[in-house]
Amino acid sequence: MGASTVLDDMAHWFFMGALLGAMGCSYGAPEPVRFTGHDLSPSLMSAPSLDVSRLAKTDDCADCHADVASHWRQSAHANASFDNPWYRASVDQFRAERGKEESRFCAGCHDPLLLLSGDIDGGVKADNELAYAGITCLVCHNIDSTRSDGNASFTLSDAPILLPDPASPEEIEAHRTRLTMQPLRTAALCGSCHRSFSGTAIGNDNHLPGIDDLGDWASSAYAGAIQGHLTSVEENSCQGCHMRPVAASDAEMAGASDGMVSSHRWTASHTAMAAQLPDVKHAQQAKDELEGAVLVDVGAVRAGLRRYVLPHESRLRGGERLVFDVLLENVSTGHRFPGGVRDMHDVWVEVEVRDAAGKLLAVSLPGADDNDDVFVLRTTVLDAAANPEILHQVHRFSAPAFDRTLPAHDAQAVRYSMHLPRKLALPLQVDARLLHRKHSLLFQALACESSRTERGIGFAAGAEAHGKVALDPCLEQPVTEIGAARVWMGRGAAEQAPVGGAARPAIERLLTQALALLHAKQEHVHMAKPSIDRALRLAREAELPVLQAQALVLRARLSSMQGRPNEAVAFTQGAEALIGPNPVLDRIRGNAYARVWRWKQAAEAYRLVVDASPFDWRAWQDLARAYGSLSDDENALSAADAGLRLAPHDEGLLRSRALALGSLGWPDSALAKERWLAHRAPDAQPQLLSVCEKEHQRCRRDRQPIPHYTLLPPRKAIHASVDPG
Repeated sequence: MGASTVLDDMAHWFFMGALLGAMGCSYGAPEPVRFTGHDLSPSLMSAPSLDVSRLAKTDDCADCHADVASHWRQSAHANASFDNPWYRASVDQFRAERGKEESRFCAGCHDPLLLLSGDIDGGVKADNELAYAGITCLVCHNIDSTRSDGNASFTLSDAPILLPDPASPEEIEAHRTRLTMQPLRTAALCGSCHRSFSGTAIGNDNHLPGIDDLGDWASSAYAGAIQGHLTSVEENSCQGCHMRPVAASDAEMAGASDGMVSSHRWTASHTAMAAQLPDVKHAQQAKDELEGAVLVDVGAVRAGLRRYVLPHESRLRGGERLVFDVLLENVSTGHRFPGGVRDMHDVWVEVEVRDAAGKLLAVSLPGADDNDDVFVLRTTVLDAAANPEILHQVHRFSAPAFDRTLPAHDAQAVRYSMHLPRKLALPLQVDARLLHRKHSLLFQALACESSRTERGIGFAAGAEAHGKVALDPCLEQPVTEIGAARVWMGRGAAEQAPVGGAARPAIERLLTQALALLHAKQEHVHMAKPSIDRALRLAREAELPVLQAQALVLRARLSSMQGRPNEAVAFTQGAEALIGPNPVLDRIRGNAYARVWRWKQAAEAYRLVVDASPFDWRAWQDLARAYGSLSDDENALSAADAGLRLAPHDEGLLRSRALALGSLGWPDSALAKERWLAHRAPDAQPQLLSVCEKEHQRCRRDRQPIPHYTLLPPRKAIHASVDPG
């Protein structure tokens, strides 16, 4: 296979990546408590005998790392445990309904010191010092190995820690060596918690994948993986995005280099928390991370029976039905957007249509609640009664429904329609915005109610007693505009200047539009062809070979999806003539052959992809399937094992492994088959989805590859948002 050396390397380190440790300073340690080896499952953390009180002690770190400690105090890592009211509301429900010992599942990442002390198995009260520790310096800086499972799949070290004499270079170097352990600068450390799954270990009926920022990043161009279209991004890691260098103060004695220090705020999307912390730089960094992460544009238009590729070309008539697409493209997030706990975010699209006089003709419903008539970038999971579980009650998860988040450098179309008034003042102005709020208002209400109980008030007082902010989930959450676009339609539109994502050159807009339309149903993917053909023609006229190649790649994907492999290969060859050999072209060729069961050619193409991108588990999944379909069981097993080192719970890889072992007659084939079946999509999923489609409009609409929403006149929209029934 040409990948044996890759397999050897994987045993030593898992992905190139980033430091996502937590260093800092808080309060004095509690009385000494030792971890003596009690059960930590269902958390996957492992540890020898440890002094938990030493792990909790962080004030001595600030003596030399003042800036880093200050950053950490403002981070989600420092506020990860029961002093976090959003987390506490969720985990208290879990503990009440499923059990305290089962909540070790959460504690490995959120409450590692409560887990190690054994306190998580009891009633965690507001007077427990460890409930305010969060993820401390010596949690991340004491990890000596990681595994790729997630759910706190790391091992802590019991090696002694030297606090150095600042005047002794030898002691400083020994201290640095001890606390800069091999996993610390890899994405594997981040992935040990930023990847999760639930299942029978916590009482659920089925295995269900959860957070997987690590896996999503590893299969993106940011990690050097080969996506299904050409991108022009530099490789970057968790550290590169979430720990960007910031100016160091004179007080930062040890961590600064050339006047800069890696930020330990780990800013991301928790704007509700960031807005309440005293360091305004934290909230600003969170806002900066979000703004511009997703590009917003308005694409193809249909007026009556007429179709237009770009909005400004459209001709409208009063009384017609107007249909257009809002386009969303994840342009700068190295994993799915939004990431993290994807079922909890509130990221929605707002659309307004005005006539030439500025009169508001139609709007989408405001994102004021969990109304089914608002498009939300969110993952939806169903409970046992086929209801969308919108309060992150993990113990009630039964089956995944759909994932409306955006993969890195991918695009989504959302369709809107309205009836134009008979008297129409043209051109129309169409505004689209993508807005972000950390939590849905329903989950915020749950956390707010919990915070006003005696228990919640106790933890708020405890946070203040420990020198921390008493976070208040009842406060209004910040709303951040991620991206926006303004376009004009109808007579006179060409004289108006588009805004935001719509202000890009036409070629780029057409490529985004085509990328989004390729996600349509099989019978509708041909609608991407006019956009691709126009982009290709414009790129040729402008003599832009890279953009020509991008258009040809999308055209190849279209031919592949239509079952025309020879045509798809011809388009990839046209792209190769412009830009040279590229593994993206190999992936497209592999997919084209695989769709028509030409497995030998598919395997040859996929092999080139894994050689170029050995840490992309999806590439190994493709190769294992191709070899398995050829009955080349040894190579199928080798590819599946390589992928499972990266994604040990992936159903497709487990299936390929089990089938290969069965065909080879190996003795552990029965166990492999059992493991595969345990990780399959739940048997009840189709039935639950069917019921959800009958009873919930969100399931009916958002299961569609391109969901369709109706814009309403302002008065009707206001009424509908108040009373959806």
